[in-house]
Amino acid sequence: MPTTPILTPTNAIWNCCKRRGWRPRICAWPPVVPLSPLNRILIMNKPLATLFFLLIPALAPAAELVLTQQQLASAQLATTTVTARELKPRLGLTATLTADRRKSHRVTPVVDGLVTELLMVENDTVHKGQVLARLRSNSLGQAQADYLEALARFDLARAERARIEGLWKDGIVAESRWLAVDSEYKRARATLDARRRLLSLAGLSDDQIQALAQKPDRLAEFELISPIDGMVTGVEIESGQLATAGQAAFHVDDLSSLWAEVRVPVASLPRIELGAEVLIQVEASPGREYRGRLQSLGGEVERQSQTLGGRIVVDNPDDVLRPGMYAAVTLTGISYQGLVVPASAVFRVGEQAYLFEVTGPRRFKPVPIEIGTEAGDWIAVRAGIAADTEIVSGGVAELKSHWQYQGGE
Repeated sequence: MPTTPILTPTNAIWNCCKRRGWRPRICAWPPVVPLSPLNRILIMNKPLATLFFLLIPALAPAAELVLTQQQLASAQLATTTVTARELKPRLGLTATLTADRRKSHRVTPVVDGLVTELLMVENDTVHKGQVLARLRSNSLGQAQADYLEALARFDLARAERARIEGLWKDGIVAESRWLAVDSEYKRARATLDARRRLLSLAGLSDDQIQALAQKPDRLAEFELISPIDGMVTGVEIESGQLATAGQAAFHVDDLSSLWAEVRVPVASLPRIELGAEVLIQVEASPGREYRGRLQSLGGEVERQSQTLGGRIVVDNPDDVLRPGMYAAVTLTGISYQGLVVPASAVFRVGEQAYLFEVTGPRRFKPVPIEIGTEAGDWIAVRAGIAADTEIVSGGVAELKSHWQYQGGE
């Protein structure tokens, strides 16, 4: 195919390239291109664009940066070496706080009853044994009356047994009389025990059962009691309502510690172990860090996100954390030996991270690297540079500008 020279470089263009430190890689001059219809149109209508179209691809980025003595003094560079040290990878996650289910309780009436008094509502702090509500139940009242009747029969049978036992031992009454009284006593005791068990199944404590004889006018009444120290987080009944046996009336949670539910990426699992330390921050307490431990990891990976459910137990010493809060979680992984560089030594061009390697007096080489975990003023380097390599750690921004000015990326 016939070719033709397109442009002849002028001294002005060539000198401009030299001043900027560009290094043209020209295989042949004048540059030639196939004489196609598209090239004819470009040459005729856009001669200046054609010039830069040809020159820009030919300009090679500077593989090494060389500073003058004056530039070196102005840059005020600082150098250090790539070092190996123990690293603790940190994984940032988002979590949702929930109540610790092992310390959450549902308070439920065992028998149907009418709510006569509601003593505690949502957000109230309660103590173990505190009364949450009072209810009245006809069926319970009948069971209490049956218990009191059995108690009275037992007291009579016990007293009669004690009286007849003495007479029988003295030979005053026949043995058959003693055996009949003793048998009646045992039946009365069995009946009383059965009535007591029914009241226990209805939710009455031993103290409440013992108090029935002193308060016979309070029959049919019973109380819902908090089983733990905590906070009322839910109330499902109100005064005048008929509460149904087996349905939760109150939710009481111990908020001294909570769970933080997280989703852990599968790729991070090799660096994570159960019991790992976790720091938690919430908007409700800016600047405050709460500590916790990774307690468990789920057994099944969520296919779409490729994450695994994790549960963190978080201490709540100042009672600020609440279920439903969002939290920023920092999870500390398994320690390992790795290379680190100061954060000030790393710079980026687009998405690529670089270091400046010191290759000689006033000579610096930009080295692309793959970075890992950031920990304070240090950054782990996964690949791209070796240990003990001398690098620039101060004045990097000015060095980067010199490099880009001389044709770098």
